[in-house]
Amino acid sequence: MQNLNTRPATRKVGQSTEIVKLLRIQASDTHVVEFDNVDTRFNDCNNWQVMAGGKRVLFSNRMYERFSDVKSGIVATINVCENSCSVTDEAMLEGQKS
Repeated sequence: MQNLNTRPATRKVGQSTEIVKLLRIQASDTHVVEFDNVDTRFNDCNNWQVMAGGKRVLFSNRMYERFSDVKSGIVATINVCENSCSVTDEAMLEGQKS
């Protein structure tokens, strides 16, 4: 009997032709965010870092972090550090001080 199942083999995290080896995002005038091995199928990445003036100021080497969550958290952190945070960020920071 002939097997007509043409479904591709099971996908595995970290193994894809859809992986971007290095993704750089200009987050602000002074900060660049770099992500290693962004897998566009699973929306994850590993080894991200934030560069300010050519120096690494924040980084993580965790494997398989959710790319969209990491990106939004990093951009929010940079905005707070540059005093351009939103009203909700200011309220959260004030709550932490008390």
